[in-house]
Amino acid sequence: MKTNCKESSTGRQITKWYKAKGRNNLPWRKNITPYRVWISEIMLQQTQAKTVVNYFEKFISYYPTFEDFKSASEEDVLSLWKGLGFYRRARNLYRAKEIILKKFNGKLPNSFENLITLPGIGKSTAGAILSIAYKLPYPILDANVKRVLTRLFFKTDSNEKELWDLSSQILDKKNVDDFQQGIMDLGATVCTPKNALCEECPLNKKCISFSKGELPTVNVKKINKKNVYLEFEIYEKNQKIFLVKNNQLGFWDGLWIMPIAKTKQLKTEIIHKLSHRNLHISFANKSKDELKIEGKWFDIAQLSKLPTPKPISDKLSVYVQNFL
Repeated sequence: MKTNCKESSTGRQITKWYKAKGRNNLPWRKNITPYRVWISEIMLQQTQAKTVVNYFEKFISYYPTFEDFKSASEEDVLSLWKGLGFYRRARNLYRAKEIILKKFNGKLPNSFENLITLPGIGKSTAGAILSIAYKLPYPILDANVKRVLTRLFFKTDSNEKELWDLSSQILDKKNVDDFQQGIMDLGATVCTPKNALCEECPLNKKCISFSKGELPTVNVKKINKKNVYLEFEIYEKNQKIFLVKNNQLGFWDGLWIMPIAKTKQLKTEIIHKLSHRNLHISFANKSKDELKIEGKWFDIAQLSKLPTPKPISDKLSVYVQNFL
């Protein structure tokens, strides 16, 4: 398939399909503002829309506008992010907010050059914000869009530049906001990684993969996950739990955790999977008299409000139930 100015008809087809069958009920697609688009796009990085919905609605209930968000602390943001994972996104969100206040007069930039200077905003996220919030014709290339383009044009290599060019060429510039949400939806609901619904795809008559009856083989870099063994020490007194702010693991930065035991004993109660690590976690009850590090005691009413990683939150929930 040649790519030229005629390919804009592909964009118009995607827009038409989105208006009829897209996920228009997603909360960030209602009452669209640059702020709401920004929050949703950061949450949607590496996370499916169905997972993000409740977190987005909760976040917006606390901070409906950027004006409300101005006073949020990093811990406030991390607390609302609890359970969503990839906590660097939350820290970047807070850092970006501070930069917007100091450098951009409290307004999310509407230029590509300024947007990509903000923490957590790369080329694709900037394109999504500009096209959906400001209706400017910028391409995006998230995982869903990349899959649609790879199959539509039967690309067997991972030439990022070529895919960016294709993403730009098929833009529906007159309806760029609906188009972008449409191509993301197409990849998420029709052109899926497995069991693609090709018969339902609005582009199947143009799709080279469909005409060939096969999908291009794309090399995916395999991640060799590291096994990490952690034993957390539980200190309890008078219905209070002792926690420390993590700054030594290389992940979960800024979250509250139990102290980590200095032990080489490899025990596992639960396995918690991160993007590049498998955490083998165990817990050990300790006497408060053994405590020799700096931290803070929290009563049970405070525990649920703290930004804590999921394995710690789950363990704390058990203790809260025992105290009640």
